[in-house]
Amino acid sequence: MLKKIRQHRYFPHLFGLVVLLLAALLFFLFTNRAYSGSAIIDVHEHIQNLKKAEELKNVMERTGIDKTVLLPSPWETLTLNGSPSFTRHEENMDEILKIAETYPDHFIPLCTVSPMDSNALQLFQDCHERGGKGLKLYNGHSYYYDIFKLPLDTARMKPVYAYAERNHLPILYHINLKKYGKELENILQEFPDLVIDVPHYMVSSIEIDEVKKMFDTYPNLYTDISFGSPQFFAAGFRRISGNIEKYREFFHQYPDRVLFGTDMVITDADKKDEAFMEATIQCYRDLLEKKRFTCEPVNDYYKGIAETNRQIYEDCEPKSGDFCKTKLEKMNSYNRWDEETKVLNGLNLDSDILKKVYSENPERWLKGNGE
Repeated sequence: MLKKIRQHRYFPHLFGLVVLLLAALLFFLFTNRAYSGSAIIDVHEHIQNLKKAEELKNVMERTGIDKTVLLPSPWETLTLNGSPSFTRHEENMDEILKIAETYPDHFIPLCTVSPMDSNALQLFQDCHERGGKGLKLYNGHSYYYDIFKLPLDTARMKPVYAYAERNHLPILYHINLKKYGKELENILQEFPDLVIDVPHYMVSSIEIDEVKKMFDTYPNLYTDISFGSPQFFAAGFRRISGNIEKYREFFHQYPDRVLFGTDMVITDADKKDEAFMEATIQCYRDLLEKKRFTCEPVNDYYKGIAETNRQIYEDCEPKSGDFCKTKLEKMNSYNRWDEETKVLNGLNLDSDILKKVYSENPERWLKGNGE
């Protein structure tokens, strides 16, 4: 029987097909780490309204996200209108509390205050009593720091920090570590049990050794892996892709201090649709889980700026002039980036580290390290 099968005229083709399929399967297993652990918690998301929350809920169910922490936002963050102000944050906080009440199995709401709010502590207490599970602060962001013109360790904020510490409420605090790191340290020294997530690799993914120093000194400090807006998102993914061993070492050295987050800032803008959300979440998961992957939002970003700079050079005259030569160099640079980012290197983390980043660390952070 076996001899007859081997003599069949289609046997070489069938054998070749089987070999090809096996090779493809081995390649998939080698380049992709499928995570099948416990549920995933996204600790970092802004959202405009209940309508967008329903869309996000649908995307979460398709991408394996169990819960998302929602951060109240000022109007300036949601719209990026460039206004030197911090407004309507209470309005968005009310909306987020309503979203969490509508979808309690999917969303966890935080509170927010401005250091300029005369009733900041009362506002925080009221939000906490209405279901807020922690605090999001913005005054460590350079844009808002320049508006508030107050140090992070200002006396105005100390009652707020004390309330969070006393009630085991976590803080997600955007802080430019290079600029305001000393002020953060003053807070952590005065409130040693305060639990803080400084996101975006503490806005210091380029200088990751500085993040390590902070971790080594302050045991209640966390960071999350989000990068934020498209240019930082694309640059951050390229940076990690080009230095995989450096960042793998970081995750292996501090597996209990890193949180999963996406920071998509979901608004009514047309581009913030379900396809955008799904692609972005998948990119963050692929970065952690796979050895090699394609991230369309990163590719689309570099393709867009490459096309823009090609047009700038094409419109530049005279082509022989020094000014146009600088535009040519810039065009070539972005063309190269566009080509380099077609496939990215991923961290390919072990399942035990993924479980910590996806669920164990977020759960501990949300409890304020309390029970």
